[in-house]
Amino acid sequence: MVEVESDIVAAGAEIIWVLEKDHTQTPGTADLCMSVMDELDATDRGWCVGDAQTEPTPGTFDAAPFAVGRGFDMLVDRGTMEVLWTSSHGTPGGNENIDGAEVLRAVQDAVAGR
Repeated sequence: MVEVESDIVAAGAEIIWVLEKDHTQTPGTADLCMSVMDELDATDRGWCVGDAQTEPTPGTFDAAPFAVGRGFDMLVDRGTMEVLWTSSHGTPGGNENIDGAEVLRAVQDAVAGR
């Protein structure tokens, strides 16, 4: 995803990176999220949040029905707050495991459908 983040922003989306835990299982904070994104050579595009700091309940993103303890991508219409599209990735079965280019296409399709 990092490799196409500039293209995703150029297509009309804003990125929010959400970190539940890092590779050592340390709960995600905004500062830790920024550190992980730096390790991944991400640019300064988007917001970086830690799910351990989610208010009013930590872990809200990870507990969402589309996450089910795995990574996910989602597109939300900023005007209506409607979830337009989701995709999951990770090691449990049943995940799409799409790449950044496929997320970019989903963004382009969503923007074109406005």
